[in-house]
Amino acid sequence: MSLPVPLRGMSQMWDVIVVGGGPAGMTTAGRAAERGKRVLLLEKNTILGKKLLISGGGRCNVTNATSDRHVLTSRYGDNGVHLHSLFARFGPEDTRTLLRRFGLETKVEAEGRVFPVTDSAASVRDVLERYMAGGGVEVRRGHRVTALRVSDHPDGADAPAGGPAGERRGGPLPGRRVTAVVTSRNEELTARAVVLATGGTARPDTGSTGDAFAWLRELGVPVRIADSALVPLNVPDRWVRGLQGVALPDAALIVEALSDGSRGNADVHDTALWANARRVRTWRGKLLFTHFGLSGPLALNAAADIRDLAQSGPIRLLINPLPGTDPAAFNKAITSAVAAAGTRTIGAFLRGVVLPRLAGTVCTVAEVDEGQRLATLTRAARQRIVSCATGMPCAFGGLMGADKAVVSSGGVDPAAVDFRTMRLREIPNLYVLGDLLDFNRQSGGYSLQMCWAGGWVAGESIGLAP
Repeated sequence: MSLPVPLRGMSQMWDVIVVGGGPAGMTTAGRAAERGKRVLLLEKNTILGKKLLISGGGRCNVTNATSDRHVLTSRYGDNGVHLHSLFARFGPEDTRTLLRRFGLETKVEAEGRVFPVTDSAASVRDVLERYMAGGGVEVRRGHRVTALRVSDHPDGADAPAGGPAGERRGGPLPGRRVTAVVTSRNEELTARAVVLATGGTARPDTGSTGDAFAWLRELGVPVRIADSALVPLNVPDRWVRGLQGVALPDAALIVEALSDGSRGNADVHDTALWANARRVRTWRGKLLFTHFGLSGPLALNAAADIRDLAQSGPIRLLINPLPGTDPAAFNKAITSAVAAAGTRTIGAFLRGVVLPRLAGTVCTVAEVDEGQRLATLTRAARQRIVSCATGMPCAFGGLMGADKAVVSSGGVDPAAVDFRTMRLREIPNLYVLGDLLDFNRQSGGYSLQMCWAGGWVAGESIGLAP
């Protein structure tokens, strides 16, 4: 009979083990070490901050310059009410101050988005690595945690959660504590406190594979199944994909629904069919055309709601590159252009109104030759131009997968967490941070702000009596 391989690493006790080398985990480790704690950080990847490095298109939207805490918490959906105490302890300005402390200045761009002046996510990751190094944090890369060792009773009897023997179900038991973590290297590493900062399920290629959700469920912690939240839209229309790389700094994205929600597939370009459609939602912001459809803050923030609306019946999307422009006023502008210079082409006219690359697309969708002279446009053709320039129709092909998502929704119920410390209420030495928490946060630096704040507050709290 073969004997089990003994676990290694039992000889050393850490004050805290941080699982996950992303922004939340590194901030926790840095702050805890700064306060004199012996800290071990375990990262499954061979580099730290792998997802951080691609955030904001590689520029890293570190936070949002929202000073009003009530406005700030509203950016996290209905559960945002839980975050008041957290952001009272560490808000957006504190994030900027922390970066500045290590020589990294920041700048504010449209919609309050804060970026490092370097426009480089790597410079943000470098700050966090320096922060940890200054406090003597031990970092072990390529170390994947597979289970938590948990004591169910004050007498110390324990069993793993997340490992083969960890088939523990039911509600929380009083007095439970995490005593160690088990790694894929057959190590059992002991600590007085454990911080989970492993990320959600968005961009699994960066290591965010939702590992901790299984461990937490086995401990009886309420966890809502994670799903993609801030995720680009799949749009099959050829004209949309043909605009790959075009960014609209300010656009409107509109959802229309047929009054008869029972109808099956509906041609989004059938003018008669959609004549009496209802406009059910409108969003406004920066939009990016991609090879698969639509991305950018506007599409990301609208994604989950569009998915839900599509479940009720046929919908179509309208993209308005001229938000705030009244169609009647736009029609009048074309009429005036005819009177002033009727020999100009419709394409030339549109290139003075919308992005030049978009002008030809408007004509294509409106089925008008962009080389046609303004003076020869029929009334019907002019109306199609007006309609398309203020709302080009396209189909909704669903959301892209988790591999394209920025963050995931779902996760640990915020009611299970004490946001004054980031501890789980029923397991007082286990801390849960970042994308493991169930908040429907918007694009714009809000996800990272929750990471910085949670990491700082957890690092402050470690070692204090529950």
